[in-house]
Amino acid sequence: MSFILLSIATLFALLLLLLAVPITVAFRIDRIKKVNGYMSFQWLFGLLRFRIGIPGAAKAKPRRKPKPSKKSGKRKPVGNARSVLTLLNQSAFRRRAIRLIKNAIHATNPRDVYLRLRIGLGDPADTGRLWALLGPVAGIATNLRSAEVRIEPEFMDPVLEVESHGALRLIPLQFLALVIAFVASPTTMRAWRMLRQSNA
Repeated sequence: MSFILLSIATLFALLLLLLAVPITVAFRIDRIKKVNGYMSFQWLFGLLRFRIGIPGAAKAKPRRKPKPSKKSGKRKPVGNARSVLTLLNQSAFRRRAIRLIKNAIHATNPRDVYLRLRIGLGDPADTGRLWALLGPVAGIATNLRSAEVRIEPEFMDPVLEVESHGALRLIPLQFLALVIAFVASPTTMRAWRMLRQSNA
């Protein structure tokens, strides 16, 4: 029994040690008319390297304009988008999410990062709720020394355009701790309970 516990403790310590080794990520992602780019990873101080290509053949599908409804001219988001917007309506959850993103941005140690994001949900009210989260994030990213970040809301049309490149150096264990603290926080748990009740 003691041998089994010792083995489990040894494996757990080894896992924590591996998660404490930094990962360097270099990337280039473009999504305008089509999606292309790459992500390369270096781990264990360069001993493990691999690269993932983002195929250019994965073109962004053109969006059809929704037919006007007799009851309402606005299109309601469905599925996951509706759930996200419901969560963003809760100010406490929104502040907690902004804090998570702020901590995650600083934990990535960005180097020569450029990001231009143009995003819109097709409804001004929905885009405004999304911007309540993205606006402060854009302000945080603007103060980073080695990063240039521009996030542009589009209030009239549904759109998602991304141009980004740079390099990040992060510690997986640090990110895991941030995510666990976010998921287990009373604010997040309360927000999820309210979301489940509203969808019931």
